[in-house]
Amino acid sequence: MTASRLSQVWQRAWHIPNWLRSTIGARFWLRSCDRVGPGTKTHWRPLIDNRGRIAIGAKVRFNSHWVPIELVTGTQGVIEIGDSVFVNYGTLISANKQVKIGNGVMLGNYCIVADTEVAGAGPTGARLPDARGIVIGDGAWLAARVTVLPGASIGARAVIAAGSVVAGNIPDGAIAGGIPARIIRGSE
Repeated sequence: MTASRLSQVWQRAWHIPNWLRSTIGARFWLRSCDRVGPGTKTHWRPLIDNRGRIAIGAKVRFNSHWVPIELVTGTQGVIEIGDSVFVNYGTLISANKQVKIGNGVMLGNYCIVADTEVAGAGPTGARLPDARGIVIGDGAWLAARVTVLPGASIGARAVIAAGSVVAGNIPDGAIAGGIPARIIRGSE
């Protein structure tokens, strides 16, 4: 065997434990979800509190390496995550009604996507504030520390700048930022 071929074999063998950990770990850590699509991977352990319904698409990647990702649903809550979504560490997705995330969406670190003003499921039987659903369109990108408030809608391929707070509707393909998020540049 040539030196270059041996090097290629060694590099592949080196990555097998990481692949096994992220693939098998996804089945283990996401076992309380109602549906997990094929090819979904977790890097370290996300925190799941599923009292409603959580559906995760194919080839979704969760990176909980430094701080765990949290997925939380109340008794009537639904979280739907599309295919090929990337969720970075420290992100909280909370639904007491519905949070729908489209295909190919990227969520930066420490994002908060919650359909109530008080994120989380709350104690069993507790009266929760009125929830308003959230929709994030296909291919949208939320940079680090973006907060998406109840009732917000982010269009397909929209980009939200770091540290922004989304309180209304962001159209398809727009770039928005600020507190509250305003359109910086419209769709092209």
